Amino acid sequence: MTLTGCRVGTLNYVVDGDTVDVDGIRVRLIGYDTPERGQCGYAEAKARVAQLVGDSKVVVLTVDGRDVTDRYRRELAYVRRDDIDLGRVLISEGLAHARYDGLDGYGRHPLQDEYRALDASTPNLCE
Repeated sequence: MTLTGCRVGTLNYVVDGDTVDVDGIRVRLIGYDTPERGQCGYAEAKARVAQLVGDSKVVVLTVDGRDVTDRYRRELAYVRRDDIDLGRVLISEGLAHARYDGLDGYGRHPLQDEYRALDASTPNLCE
């Protein structure tokens, strides 16, 4: 499994900890899940994403062998700024869980094993 698509854009809106807008295109970040509005940890995860990559140039990376969009027509991708991978940071800080991967009936992704190991070794903020 490889990264197939790469584009540079400006992250101009943070929906929540796992969904952002890059140049007006809604992107659902691959491999992890953060709390929804009204749930414990929602504000912290959203604020952390905004702190890390808000209003900056980012790289959007899609993965070969996975759907390009989800049922809500959001692009499915990793988003990185410089060497910052949002999934790694949020999971390692207890703000997210590794999910929506090959163990959950979705396509495997290149960082699945790393995300799962981080999740297993990190206490979650709300648990």
